[in-house]
Amino acid sequence: MNIESVLQNAALRHEEFPITTQKVFLAHAAVSPLPRRVCAAIQEYVQQAACLGQFGYIHAEIEKRTRRNAAALLGADEDEIAFVSSTSMGLSLVAAGLPWQEGDNVVVADGDFPSNIYPWLNLRERGVRTKFIPRHNDGAVTLDDVENVIDDSTRLVSLSSVNFVTGFRIDIASIGEYLSKRGILFCVDAIQSLGAVPTGVKYVDFLATNAHKWLLGPLGIGILFVKREHFERLRPCLAGWKSVKSSEQYLSYDLDFLDSAKRYEPGGGNIVGLCGLHTALELLLEIGIDNITSRLQQIRRTLVSSLDEKGYDVSGPTKEEQTSGITSFTSKRQDIVEVRRNLDSRGFIVSLRDSLDSGKCIRVSPHFYNTDDEILQLLAELPDCG
Repeated sequence: MNIESVLQNAALRHEEFPITTQKVFLAHAAVSPLPRRVCAAIQEYVQQAACLGQFGYIHAEIEKRTRRNAAALLGADEDEIAFVSSTSMGLSLVAAGLPWQEGDNVVVADGDFPSNIYPWLNLRERGVRTKFIPRHNDGAVTLDDVENVIDDSTRLVSLSSVNFVTGFRIDIASIGEYLSKRGILFCVDAIQSLGAVPTGVKYVDFLATNAHKWLLGPLGIGILFVKREHFERLRPCLAGWKSVKSSEQYLSYDLDFLDSAKRYEPGGGNIVGLCGLHTALELLLEIGIDNITSRLQQIRRTLVSSLDEKGYDVSGPTKEEQTSGITSFTSKRQDIVEVRRNLDSRGFIVSLRDSLDSGKCIRVSPHFYNTDDEILQLLAELPDCG
């Protein structure tokens, strides 16, 4: 399957993405509807569990392949991938597991989603200060912004790969390379980029994401990347029988952690979610992330051009390399809350968010299977601001 076949074959699109028979779904930056094949994979596992029990051998191969696919998507090694319940859990494991000293500071960006703020604020009782990069109305975070805030006490910088309101995509490579040369750790919240745009970890130390947005997977299962060189530095703050080498020697009690990121998986995981994630990752790899990015950029160009013509204010990046799957807009001449309510009543699923400057904005976040006609129908429903 490829993007062209999906867009040109309505029957195939409806079969693979059942939501398209009911709604025009343009809110993948919020939560994604499940593709048919993801639902089928979950149902298959649940049926096996009902007939055979929930023994490890049933899902062992799926777990292995899922770890391999997640690594491929990130350009990482399989042993650097752990499965967690959410982005917040992954970031919290990083925050809680590092050997902080009183007086250290962490740098984050004002305007990021709370998942990438609270784990670091929670370190204040350990004497760690959280410093904020000042907010830009377009959601931008640049290397200059980072340079202006870090100091000799900065131990880690944690940034969202894509701003959840405006869709601004940071330059992970340049920021990460700079921080690496300074000996400062780099952590990335990748939930708004992984599955939509290329997200590499060459200069990243830690990365967390969840499956339920651009990865087209279920809620409750996520990915934590930990660079191998940090396994000893990032101590597991949650220890359990599956995080040690003697996991099948139940009475040994030998707290010798695994030499892989599986040391951060303390016990039985969300296998139902894992089966869904496995199939979702295979779908994305089959389509190709570069192809998905090109499609999303094409859709954004259409959106921005028409929104400008209608008099809406489009927030976010202007350079294509800084764009993502998110396009947000507002207007001083239209009641944005009412506009969104009308769209919802007409079957268009978009998100209402607080703008980074003030007021409300509508966030449109399509995926590769959304057609040009759907985008044009959305635009036709929007009243002019003239």
